[in-house]
Amino acid sequence: MAKSISSFINTMSKHGGMSLTTGYNISWQVPATLKGELEKVAPGFDTPESPISLMVEEAQLPNVQAATGQLQGRYLGENQVQYPYAKFYSDVSFTWMCDANLTPLKFFHTWHNFIFDGAGKEMGKELKTQAFGKVKSEGQSVKAEDINRPVRLKYPEEYFGKCIVIKTEPGHASPDDRAAIAFVLEDIYPYSIDTVPLSYGSSQITKVTANFHYAKHTVITNDIKDFGAIGGAGYKDFLDSLKKTFGFQNP
Repeated sequence: MAKSISSFINTMSKHGGMSLTTGYNISWQVPATLKGELEKVAPGFDTPESPISLMVEEAQLPNVQAATGQLQGRYLGENQVQYPYAKFYSDVSFTWMCDANLTPLKFFHTWHNFIFDGAGKEMGKELKTQAFGKVKSEGQSVKAEDINRPVRLKYPEEYFGKCIVIKTEPGHASPDDRAAIAFVLEDIYPYSIDTVPLSYGSSQITKVTANFHYAKHTVITNDIKDFGAIGGAGYKDFLDSLKKTFGFQNP
């Protein structure tokens, strides 16, 4: 049934306007030992001002899917019937724009190396220099670990983290003043880091994409239809409440 433009606009206004894909926020919580390693390459990574928080170019609201089985012969002449028997979660991918220090790339390589550092020989080397020539010469002199070194994994509780993905919308106070929904991803870790393409030609921002597995997620909703009128829970209040509920430590 056809509706007028004014009716459409009024309906959208009552529901807070249209949602925009450009509003989102990601927060991380990791175990203390892993946090110490990550802080070496990205100090204050769990603060809103860090490159890990500010430079997320592309994020995803995770999906959920039901595993189904087939039931046949329930009634005479009935075809196969699908029924759900388990709930499972697909992986998620996030993309970061990189600063000149390549902070996001270092951050997720450090996290990934930490998983396989049970033998204490998988973490990268850190050079305290800036000039290209010195990096090249010092990099050649760094003693690599033995090629036949053992690779032992750490226990999952040492590298599993939590991630909050919040969908935000513009408000009166800021571009992310309103938050309608959040996904809390539990037991998350990066299982792969995509190749980072480099090439001659027109200059482009370097980007890195990390892919994550997680055990399950929790969905939290927040009604923002009347946010402007009643001053309901905004983004910051919503985030603080989520962190407190799910045991996030304040940075």
